[in-house]
Amino acid sequence: MNKNSMNKKIKLLIITHTFPTKYNPVAATFLLNQLVELKKYCDIKIIFPHAYVPKIKILNPYYRFSDVTSFEKIKGLNVYHPKYLMIPRILFELKLLHLYLAIESFFSYFASKKIAYRIMNEWNPDIIHMHGTISEGLLGLKLKKDYKKPLLVTLYGDDINRYAKQIPSNYLSKLILKNVDGIICQSKFLENETRGIGIHDKKFFIIPMGALTGKFKPKNQNKVRKILNLPENKKIVLFVGHLAVRKGVEHLIRAFGIVLKKEKDVLCYIIGKGYSERDLKSLASGLKLGEYIKFLGSKANEEVALYMNACDLFVLPSLNEGLPVVLCEALACGKPVVATNVAGTPELVNEDVGYLVKPKDVEDLADKIVLALNKRWDIHKLLKRGNEFSVSNSAKKLIKVYKSFLKGK
Repeated sequence: MNKNSMNKKIKLLIITHTFPTKYNPVAATFLLNQLVELKKYCDIKIIFPHAYVPKIKILNPYYRFSDVTSFEKIKGLNVYHPKYLMIPRILFELKLLHLYLAIESFFSYFASKKIAYRIMNEWNPDIIHMHGTISEGLLGLKLKKDYKKPLLVTLYGDDINRYAKQIPSNYLSKLILKNVDGIICQSKFLENETRGIGIHDKKFFIIPMGALTGKFKPKNQNKVRKILNLPENKKIVLFVGHLAVRKGVEHLIRAFGIVLKKEKDVLCYIIGKGYSERDLKSLASGLKLGEYIKFLGSKANEEVALYMNACDLFVLPSLNEGLPVVLCEALACGKPVVATNVAGTPELVNEDVGYLVKPKDVEDLADKIVLALNKRWDIHKLLKRGNEFSVSNSAKKLIKVYKSFLKGK
């Protein structure tokens, strides 16, 4: 690269299966945060294929998505939504989701080709970066082949831990991973898992998504609780995430019953939505914990940051993860964490910032919650760890990766 080209912004084409929209603003905010930070160094266009949803309200749980346009600007980013036909995921059982995604990837590919070729011909991006393998992979491989551009993929967890090990999605995953130029993992654990399915001769980079420290930062707890109308004389345990089985919220609820036998003035707030919500509410009610466990639904990032500052402890009892951004966000707010010892989490959580517990071990989880609530934590160590895993740091690392693939071009 000559000096002039080094100073130019990198043209970056993102292909993803999830991103915030006007009709689903809380989806994949971690990716939005990263791309907004990358805008300092890159010109960015995003292809986010979206399933076509008919404008029929009756018996249509996806009706609100019928107004998703073919193009929109989100935080100054150009986002293209080629529409593909596909039966709703809600009709597929969760255990068959890998089959659904493999089929969906072909529909998504054929719907996206036209806009993708137009972008490649008119804009000529320097790098193609996919976020995920299944839905994004066929389009990414075709563009790499036809336009000879570096193709990178970011892996998050399920794409390797689950879909790369189930037929037929495993064939698609391996095909894609064997033909990309670089693989970005959230953790060393995820790199090892990827190598374990036979992907060896690739360039691997460990770059967690990180917390948006400009938004997730320490605030006065009492003032925040007044804003949110939360009690000031209670200890608060917080969970934020998708209400799905793999997030382990069931075990948090059961553990909280044990916690209450030792800590009387403690509440648990659960932020998120998902298919397990009804079962989790029934469990809390059945255990007579409804007075102590509050389900708050989905919240925008700004409000999540307030709740993190209002809490005393953040808990993530997941059964599987990549490297959870939500833990980075809690630490960036100066809050200790209790999390399960799975996947990349031990690469983030050390003895200075929290406790690790065995997954599904309700007794262990309850014990660590009580210990964490009664320990005097060093906020400087909490904040230092949070800043190490920031969006700003991840963006700078990504730019180095991009430039390494553009050298000599």
